[in-house]
Amino acid sequence: MKKIIIRTPNFIGDTINTTPCLELIKQEYPEAEFTIVGPDFVRELFKYDPRITHYITFPLKRKKKLSTYWKIVRELRKENGELGVIFVNTFISALLFRLGNVKKNIGYNREGRGFLLDFSPEINYHKHYINRYAFLFNEYIGNKYVYLPELSLRYTGQKTFQFDNSHKTIALYLGGENKEFRKYPDEYAVQLLRLLNRQGYNLLLIGDENDNIKHTQYAEEARIDRLINLTARTTIEGFINTIANVDLIITIDSSALHIAAAVKTPFIALMGLSTSPTSTILPKVPLGRILKIENNLIREEDYIRNITPDLILKTISELI
Repeated sequence: MKKIIIRTPNFIGDTINTTPCLELIKQEYPEAEFTIVGPDFVRELFKYDPRITHYITFPLKRKKKLSTYWKIVRELRKENGELGVIFVNTFISALLFRLGNVKKNIGYNREGRGFLLDFSPEINYHKHYINRYAFLFNEYIGNKYVYLPELSLRYTGQKTFQFDNSHKTIALYLGGENKEFRKYPDEYAVQLLRLLNRQGYNLLLIGDENDNIKHTQYAEEARIDRLINLTARTTIEGFINTIANVDLIITIDSSALHIAAAVKTPFIALMGLSTSPTSTILPKVPLGRILKIENNLIREEDYIRNITPDLILKTISELI
């Protein structure tokens, strides 16, 4: 096997969850070159991964444009791929690989695309995402492997922040309005920052441009020392390095959660409204805590209000 083409998911956290499967593929075909097809962020996510030799990428906002489809097909044809592993479950992804002359393609049988695939098992949505991706390839090769490799990310570890003390540093991803009911409540956010400051922690606010308005508001309202707002101020590579260099991360966001799991940083995940069943997305590592408190509440939108700053502080003391 000389060239394997891999279509990664469209989200950072999901893409990180494919890394155990990438390791299985490499174990099975150690001499193969990997080409990644996916959103532009994969270039930074896999920048230091020696398994990846080529990229076919596109802006996430243009993933459904005809010009994007045609670009992918043209570049796939240049690759002469022998095996395509398609981690997204859309009809168009399988069609593009077929039009791109990838010789053999595997993916789950969704959206009536089974006739475009050479191997297409039915998907089980009760499986954890990591198992779901690994199962696809393992089933294709006859269930040769028993154990999952670990989540992994290669990174430089270069620091993106500096405090003039030796106190422990906590990063917080509390969310912007676009996160809707997943966002940590405003009054809790400011209270949490003040509590952590009184405990002597250095604090970082992290996230993307959608989170920056709220994070800036929290920093201004908290009026505390030893706080740096890095929200929307780092590249994806810098985002990874930031998480790798803190002592703990508190996050409502799954991309930061899975990066933390991959770089072995302790984490506290604040789980409110979920887009997937919680049991299918939680990192399979022992170095974090998931806070999701339903009690007798009917609406999932209300869950996150049960995660009080005092409870988070107690959970921090158990981790660091």
